[in-house]
Amino acid sequence: MSDLERLIEIVCLLPPAKIQALLTVVEHMTDYVSDEDFLRSINSAPRLEVDEETSAELRAALAERGATISHEQLKRELGLA
Repeated sequence: MSDLERLIEIVCLLPPAKIQALLTVVEHMTDYVSDEDFLRSINSAPRLEVDEETSAELRAALAERGATISHEQLKRELGLA
């Protein structure tokens, strides 16, 4: 199983609130990235080829996301506040 397939499997098992929390963490991580070499390596990575079934599963899992939570609430839930 590829990393992408494992990630999709995990996302499909998460309740909508946890998916939203995970998305919030990932989105906020990009706010703190300032290392140009790191950004260059990410931008130059080869595009992943995903089959239609995997793509559909990921879209379905993302579509089931629940209500959003605030950044402060996420930090509290993660024990960071």
